[in-house]
Amino acid sequence: MPLYDYQCSRCGGFRAFRPMRDSQLPQACPECDALCERTLSAPFLSGASDGWLSRPQGAAQGGSWRKMCGFGCSGAGCH
Repeated sequence: MPLYDYQCSRCGGFRAFRPMRDSQLPQACPECDALCERTLSAPFLSGASDGWLSRPQGAAQGGSWRKMCGFGCSGAGCH
């Protein structure tokens, strides 16, 4: 079951496990029972190792996938 982030105007942020079918429905705050809307957050990538999400060499210096590939394919279907 996915973990979603919510923001309570009284108590602050909290997380809750919910079925995907209920992901857009408000969730009761565990502290005050107020209905709270889901907030967007960065994904949690369990097991990601150092370097797994790193940029290709040269991307940090203003390079892009398109320039680095050399074919102008912007990385989509690039071989």
